[in-house]
Amino acid sequence: MTAQRMTKVPDDITLDELVQRAAKALACAGLEHRIDIYRDVDVDDPAVRMMLGRPHRVRVRVKITATSLLFESGKQSLETKGAIPLPEKST
Repeated sequence: MTAQRMTKVPDDITLDELVQRAAKALACAGLEHRIDIYRDVDVDDPAVRMMLGRPHRVRVRVKITATSLLFESGKQSLETKGAIPLPEKST
């Protein structure tokens, strides 16, 4: 059985901050663990409101896992299925 620890994630966290915090947590807990983040989001779409007669909420799940690059070669690769590379951060 795995231990579950809940923590608050601020609404205004950037993706970079989230990834940094997740990496530190996974490195401490062990790379075989994963982090699940759930967020309920209100969908304010007139078509949905007309069909349902009320606002609609969607639960979004973000699953973060880690792969150790300790023994990887210098090549950069996407090993996870369906992974979408993020655009480079412009400075």
